[in-house]
Amino acid sequence: MRQIAKATLAAVLAWLVASRLLQSQATWIAPATAVIMVHATVYQTLTNGLRRVAAVAAGVILAGAVGYVMGLGVLSLILIVPPALLAARWHRMGRHGSDVATTAVLMLSFGAASEEGYLLGYVVATGIGALSGMSVNLLLWPPLYRDRPVLAVRRFGHETAALLGAMAEGLRDGWNLSELPEWERQAVRLDEHLATATTAVADRTESRRYNLRLRLRPRSGTADPSPVLQLLTSAATHVHGIVHALSYLDHPAAPGSGPGSPPGQPVDVSDDYARDYADLLDLLAEALTSRVRRGDDPARTHELIGRAQVHAVRIHERMTREIRHGQIEHPGGWALSGSLLTDADRILAILSDSQDTLPGYDRANP
Repeated sequence: MRQIAKATLAAVLAWLVASRLLQSQATWIAPATAVIMVHATVYQTLTNGLRRVAAVAAGVILAGAVGYVMGLGVLSLILIVPPALLAARWHRMGRHGSDVATTAVLMLSFGAASEEGYLLGYVVATGIGALSGMSVNLLLWPPLYRDRPVLAVRRFGHETAALLGAMAEGLRDGWNLSELPEWERQAVRLDEHLATATTAVADRTESRRYNLRLRLRPRSGTADPSPVLQLLTSAATHVHGIVHALSYLDHPAAPGSGPGSPPGQPVDVSDDYARDYADLLDLLAEALTSRVRRGDDPARTHELIGRAQVHAVRIHERMTREIRHGQIEHPGGWALSGSLLTDADRILAILSDSQDTLPGYDRANP
């Protein structure tokens, strides 16, 4: 709502200034430019404002040079369009590069290319609009994303933990893979939450550039959720690995899942292992939730990680003992159970190696 109000104010200011300073029919471009200059961050407003004015000026100069000599015709379009499109591809123009071509063609098509007063007024009105938009966005509540990135990262963490918990619940009564399609859908949604969180954290970083609110309140928005986002991104990779391994267990080519095997039950991996692994996944889910929960005690997270480490060691020791003493009942499934345990171990290592936690947030200032 603030951005909408600021864009409206910028358009009104641009119109008032342009109508007083310019005696030109090009006044309309001032409020139009002002609206598109009120971007999500001050940095985008400043950089895109300069690019917009530069692109319009380049298009006007190109149209004026060709139109003054040749007027509107096929040959003049041939002379204008190629260089305008080449200028549009210059990386420093950003997304406003196309304004070079559209401005040049519009000026030529409207027959304004030979009217020096209109061309000059168009460029000045564009500058007035850009300046109005930049001033309003820079001085009035410049956007500073503090809590939105934290909330996005926290949601990503909760969804990751929820998937681990769902798989643990399914495996606690043996190899119950009936919910596997839903786990796979949840894994796909994790990627969507990751993209949302990554964009939000990037917006937070960019919103701090040239932002006057940081001059007035230096401590404002200092909490950085990017370390926790990196932790969760690495953990989510191994959560995907667990889902893929379980999907292989449910595949007809998996060990012990051929004719005569109970449907959805990989007999080459014991039910005892499934229950132990489910307990480990539950501990990992609780540790992840504790790491991203608002105001949670770091000692609680440390305790959960310690319990998970003890449980993982216990599973390793039992596997080693059974192999050493030839007590393996289902040897065909140990490669798969080892793959599952490896991904869980890596999630545990990621949680153990990092002490980063998410900051709290103020609901009064989202």
